[in-house]
This record gives sequence, C-alpha cells and structure tokens, in this order.
Amino acid sequence: MKIREQALQQLKDFSENFLSNYARDRNFDFGPDKRTNTSCLSKYITHRIIDEEEVLKSANSKYPYIKIEKFIQEVFWRTYWKGWLELKPKVFQSYKSDLLKLNEQKQSKSYLDAIGGKTEIECFNDWANELKHTGYLHNHARMWFASIWIFTLKLPWQLGADFFLKHLLDGDVASNTLSWRWVAGLHTKGKHYVAASWNINKFSAKKYNHLKLNENATALFENENFSSTPIHFDKLNNENSLFLAHNLDSNFLLKTKDKFNHYALFDFNSVLEKENYSKKVLDFKADINAEIADLIKVNFNSTTIIRNKDELLKIVSEKNIKNIVMPYLTCGYENDFISKIKNEIKITYLARDYDQYCFQFSNKGFFGFTEQIPKILVKFL
Repeated sequence: MKIREQALQQLKDFSENFLSNYARDRNFDFGPDKRTNTSCLSKYITHRIIDEEEVLKSANSKYPYIKIEKFIQEVFWRTYWKGWLELKPKVFQSYKSDLLKLNEQKQSKSYLDAIGGKTEIECFNDWANELKHTGYLHNHARMWFASIWIFTLKLPWQLGADFFLKHLLDGDVASNTLSWRWVAGLHTKGKHYVAASWNINKFSAKKYNHLKLNENATALFENENFSSTPIHFDKLNNENSLFLAHNLDSNFLLKTKDKFNHYALFDFNSVLEKENYSKKVLDFKADINAEIADLIKVNFNSTTIIRNKDELLKIVSEKNIKNIVMPYLTCGYENDFISKIKNEIKITYLARDYDQYCFQFSNKGFFGFTEQIPKILVKFL
C-alpha cells in the first residue's frame, strides 16, 4: 500500500528526528509549512493505515517512557475518546439531532462568514481557510478556533464540530465531537477552554494585532445527562463468511490471522457524500479505498466493491453467505448506516484486542485513563 508506505516513513522520520523534542515544541503552531514539531500522523491513524500499537511501539523503541510520556498520552487521547463515546453513544445521536434542528442557521450571515473566513477576527479567518485548503489544523489552533466559534462568535458548537468533521482529513467522530464539547464546557461540566490573545500570539507563528475576543466567557450548560451502556463485542463465526474491509481500519487484513471464504471492500463514500463531506476528504478516502481494493485483489483474488445495501444483499444471495464480518465500526455515520442494515442481515463487528482492552478504562475522565497507560503498554508492547 503506497499510502501505508508513506505513513510508515512519516512515523520513522518523526520518531528518529523530532520525537525527542515533542513535549517542548508541540504547542507551537509554526504554520502549514513547518509541522515537524508534531507527528502529522493523525490522518493515517484515523483510518488505521498505521495503527496505535505501531505508533506506540515505534516511539517506545527510540526513547524511555519518561522522555516521551506526553506523546504517548496524545496517542491515547484518541483511544480514550473512542472508548468514551462507545460507552455513551447517545451523545453522538444527540449531536446529530441538534444538527438537524440547526440546519436553517447554516444560511445565516454569521455562520457563512465564519466558514468562509470572512469574520472580523484575522486569526480565525486564517484557520478557516487553512482547514479548507489543507484538510488539517494544528491541535492548538483547533482549540482556539472552537473557543472563538463558541464564545466570541456565539455560534452553536454542533455546527463548528460539523464543519471540522467534514473538512479534516483526520476527522474522527469521537475525537472531534468530544473535543468540541470539552472546549464548550460540556464534557467536563463547567470546565471550558477560553482562547486568549496572549496565548494565540505566543504559540502561533503569525502575530495578530488587536484581537477582540470574549476572554471572560462562561461554560455552556445542558440539562441532559448521558448514561453509560456496556459495549458488546461480537464473537467471530467465519463459516461461509464474507469479510468486508473498510477504510476506518485499513490495515486490519495485514494484522488478522483469521481466514474467510470471501472478501470485499465496503466503500462508504456515497454515505459520506450525503452528509456533505468535503471533496478533499472524500478524495483521500477514495485513494485509501483503491489501495485496500488492490490488496484484496492481490491477496484474495477478489475485485468486489460494495457501496450500498442492495449490492450487499445481492452478493449474500449469490454466494450463499452465512456470516458477514467487518472490522469494528465505532460511532459515526458509517456505523449508523451499517446498523440499519443489521436489522435485516446479521453482521459481526470484529474488534481488535487493543480496543477491547482499552475501552474499558474510558468510563471516567482522561486522568483515570492515564493511570492505566503503563498497564496497557506492558500488555501490547
């Protein structure tokens, strides 16, 4: 896989040349042309072109834990967010419901100015345009952007999260939704993040004069309390089975030792098109799909690509499939789509040992999760 080769090279270069200074430099946004202070691996990890275990092993092979603890924690933030949302999936469903109610506000001048980079806040405009042009923003800039969106521009956080998700190449439903909720003060109730002019000018390459931000904002509040539900992990039955690869766990076939009777790729792009994902994101996902399809063709002599329920039903009937198996889908539009099909066809989600083990520690705050990191590392490194 060409994209996987790129990801592995990026991981190697970062681990060997820049990882040692990550804790010191990571908060600085030096601009889109100078990103060596961050790993820039997120778009690969989101799609598991390379996975968390590979990243952790690479970092651990270079330095002792104490030297790279901050980087290790950042890798685990993604795992924590995913596990937390799997335990409370109604948070995502509530967010989607809110988006429908807010749809008319997408025609408002304030919203259009914000996503068009036409506000009176120069730094915000720069980030909006960088996001649309590159499909990426530095993590610190994402926090500043979200804070300004919510507390200075007074726009609904849900619309901002939607804007990010549809334009980020590393767009991950759990990390994105919950990060926006954290900035707003909803994830940890009452604890919000307020962007400050001094902080922006200290950590960004470009200096901004006369920033007029709401630096005395109070946290948002919601009445709903979301209860946790146990995560169900399916057991594998691969009798007369069809394995459906997808690009949210792209290297699954390189990792699993399980064998299946038939192989195919499920292409979710038509699902995401209906949700108005950007062309840049869709093109990136299409490139990943092409490489997965090539992998399936070379290794399993299959050229089957499935894009909707009817195509899936057809192949199930033609090949007398008894068991459909997919790499585990966490909360998101792809999972929502498959969940509807699950009402008619039995589909097994095959979860990695890493996810099954780590998600159990996501039931509280991240501080509680960090206490488990040494134990997780011992188990998987």
